[in-house]
Amino acid sequence: MSKDAVASVYTVILNDDGFRELVAEDPSVLDPWELTDEERAVVLDEAMAEVSGFSMGMGPVMGHLSSGPPLSPGIASGLGFALNKASGLPTGSLKGPGFASGAGCCPWGHAIVGMGEISER
Repeated sequence: MSKDAVASVYTVILNDDGFRELVAEDPSVLDPWELTDEERAVVLDEAMAEVSGFSMGMGPVMGHLSSGPPLSPGIASGLGFALNKASGLPTGSLKGPGFASGAGCCPWGHAIVGMGEISER
């Protein structure tokens, strides 16, 4: 659950520049998510890095998410959509059942989001 919480917060950060800045300025906005102290620190590091310069997929959050148990499918899909959108990649294949490819986008048809998948794009 906690790893999904980190991915959920990062999805919001990617989708909303204002939230990214808010997290960097006032970490208490993370209170609604069930984050461990380590996860909270990773998200804060990411928010601070995002404010100073965007590094798609190479930041602390993706490093944290790239190992361990897989994300739940809905969370992975939402994160994949946000990462693709923020990178200027097509997002069509992230819509619909089974992550049906058709938009020429990377296949996010699994619940593990690895750094290599992002950094190679």
